[in-house]
Amino acid sequence: MEMLDETLYARVDELISSHKGEELRSTTGSRTLIAELAARNEGLEKAIREIALEVQRLAAERVD
Repeated sequence: MEMLDETLYARVDELISSHKGEELRSTTGSRTLIAELAARNEGLEKAIREIALEVQRLAAERVD
């Protein structure tokens, strides 16, 4: 189970990291800020889906 946890963590971390572009600062322009936050949000949505699929797969294995 620990190996699975590490693998899932790595996949989720990769999804989140791949959607981070610029470092956000107080001087970041509004358009850039909105685009960056939208990209990060997309990464979080993909990460949540990945976790949900893994939970669903594990639940199905328990039933069997």
